[in-house]
Amino acid sequence: METAQKKYRISVLLDMSKSSAFVLTSALELAKQIDGSLEVFHVNPNNLLNGKNSISTKDYESSQAQIKELIINMGKQEHLPISYKLEHGHVKHRVRDYLALHKPDILVLGKRRPRFGIFSESITDFVINQTLSTNVLILGEDDKFHTFKDINLGFFGHELKESDLEVIMDLTRNSEKPVLHFDISQNPAEKRDFPLHNTISYKFPKGINALNGLVNYVSHTNTQLLCVPKKAGNRMMLKSNPIKAVIRRTKVPLLILPK
Repeated sequence: METAQKKYRISVLLDMSKSSAFVLTSALELAKQIDGSLEVFHVNPNNLLNGKNSISTKDYESSQAQIKELIINMGKQEHLPISYKLEHGHVKHRVRDYLALHKPDILVLGKRRPRFGIFSESITDFVINQTLSTNVLILGEDDKFHTFKDINLGFFGHELKESDLEVIMDLTRNSEKPVLHFDISQNPAEKRDFPLHNTISYKFPKGINALNGLVNYVSHTNTQLLCVPKKAGNRMMLKSNPIKAVIRRTKVPLLILPK
């Protein structure tokens, strides 16, 4: 019997840190909400098998068994099959090749961690730079975000593409809450029409404190997921990379929408 085709292909980048179970649980909830298939991708870095930080073959096999057990048990628990690919090598190279070959609709990963982790601090930036048509969902264990039902969703920026609008509508189809719009503008009083009929807009005047004000208001409105188009940051007056600034300062899960 053939499995019905799912609307979205969702990949989960796991590093087997303490937040991995949370990230996978959130990805499963996302798949159930938007009709998605799920695949886990995990890379054991080269330095786990070679050099002064090497581990034994027994320990390597044990780590592989651990991640397989997590994936299989969680899939059974949620009644949703999860495929997986386990590789070893240079993390960024393997992730780059995986994204180029599989081109998932959504990639799920944990929030930035310190450099001494398996995934270096720059892995989030690296993934965002590598993706051209993939939405990137960035989570973290402190987000306490376990369901997409009746979600309080916000989006940032001046406009949404049709493809962006589709995924937002799928995310909010079981929610009666208004969609929240956040923007930084030279003319905050300017009126505009939104493609989502139930939208509340919050605009902030451009300036050096604009992003801080916006981020604080995102938390104040209890936004549970903030959608950020890559190109939205180009309109902000920041010396540093605007997307990096949003990721660093925002405390809620982020969905980075492709260009």
